[in-house]
Amino acid sequence: MQEKEKRLEEKSTITFKEKNSYLFLIIASTVLLFFISFLLYSILDKSGLIEFGEQENTEPQNVQQLIQVEVLNGCGVPGIGDGLTDVLRAKGIDVVKTGNYRSFEVDNTFIIDRMGKIETAERVADSLNLNNRFIISEKNKSLFLDLTIVIGKDYQNYFNKSGS
Repeated sequence: MQEKEKRLEEKSTITFKEKNSYLFLIIASTVLLFFISFLLYSILDKSGLIEFGEQENTEPQNVQQLIQVEVLNGCGVPGIGDGLTDVLRAKGIDVVKTGNYRSFEVDNTFIIDRMGKIETAERVADSLNLNNRFIISEKNKSLFLDLTIVIGKDYQNYFNKSGS
């Protein structure tokens, strides 16, 4: 009889240990699943591949607010980028980079929208008296700027080399 009771007691002890092991596995798996889900959400949201939730309305209130651009010389005239930079900064637009375009054979000045905010490009074009047909949309959020302005040989229609 005592032997039978011992076996029953051992079985219940083993069962209790197994239950604790399973419970631990369930809790650890749940915590790990939540952590992986949060990490995946963060990566997808930060990379911009998938946008979760409501988008905030971060539109600039006017031309002077929150616009970062790069200015590229596409006409080959020395100092032309600095001239446009002075004009844009006088309008309150943040010029974060200047340089040369891949070619100096650009006839018409144009704007490249990098963030998919065509309204911003239109506002800058209007401030330079540039026709909206010279706006191109090429999203590239990795550049961390709103617009690229490529100066063409028609730069005198929009500003003088001296920046006025």
